Amino acid sequence: MKNTKNNNVVWHHATVTRERREAQNGHNSVILWFTGLSGAGKSTLAHAVEEELHSMGCKTFVFD
Repeated sequence: MKNTKNNNVVWHHATVTRERREAQNGHNSVILWFTGLSGAGKSTLAHAVEEELHSMGCKTFVFD
């Protein structure tokens, strides 16, 4: 496999930094990725984790 660089993909630095989001939200930002085979329970697990974090006062969202 050959690694090639795409010239049409450009990194954009966020104007709202992670630190600013954390200060506004009152907690550290985290992204959780669940990967696996279809039907393995990723969505079920994601929603269970969301429920637990939400009950702890964290702002949550499942993007499925």
